[in-house]
Amino acid sequence: MSLQYTANEYAIPRGRIFFDRFDSAGARTGEQAFGNCPGFTFTTETTKAEHYSSEGGLREKDAALTIEVNRSGELTCDNFSTRNFALFVSGVAEMQTQAAATVVDEAMAVKQGLFYQIGATQTNPAGARNITAVTVKDSTGTTPFVLGTDFNLDPALGRLQIIEGGGIVDDVTVKLGYTTAVASWERVKSGSVSEVSGAMRIIADNASGANRDWYFPKVTLTSSGDIPVIAEGTDFVQMKFGVEILKPANQEALYVDGRPI
Repeated sequence: MSLQYTANEYAIPRGRIFFDRFDSAGARTGEQAFGNCPGFTFTTETTKAEHYSSEGGLREKDAALTIEVNRSGELTCDNFSTRNFALFVSGVAEMQTQAAATVVDEAMAVKQGLFYQIGATQTNPAGARNITAVTVKDSTGTTPFVLGTDFNLDPALGRLQIIEGGGIVDDVTVKLGYTTAVASWERVKSGSVSEVSGAMRIIADNASGANRDWYFPKVTLTSSGDIPVIAEGTDFVQMKFGVEILKPANQEALYVDGRPI
């Protein structure tokens, strides 16, 4: 009988990536799906302590011990969701809420030809949105200016433009009045840390080869590269993350599981 050889297994990897962010106490908070990720690469680097014999005229290596291993990865994601973007800036995603209110005599120093954000404060730099009943008056709050002649307005975004050549002169303080509607919108805020920690899981769905699911109990994510905020071309935005794979107490650094037979 002729020799029997095992068939080769050729892999074209695909899958879904999940990230379980740790809270301030180091506890897991639930796995967030990254969405479409065109690439994830795993890298291992080792350092050896080498010993050379001096018992003969030729110095020969007689021992080599691995004393250090460094595991890392690089993640590429083109699902530009609010949660993913928050991870990229090492921040948080939250909902910003606006209550219904009537504002009277909001003071604003202005110049002709420039744009201003209505309702901007230290705690809400984005300002007010979805505003109605907007009035712009002089510094005494008595003489109104005319929309389309002295100023232009985008009430949905709360944007004010002072028209050049209009009745509002440079370096004066105008008084604004408006009403805000109940509204909410998504906001991403950067954090005070440069990296985010959590657990990572990869569920395989390969185009070719056996599916093997990866689990890293403890990793840190650091954003890498840049994100185009405005671009001329048609390329989809990609976010890249460096993944530092760490060994937690009482667990291994990674687990790779096949599927039950």
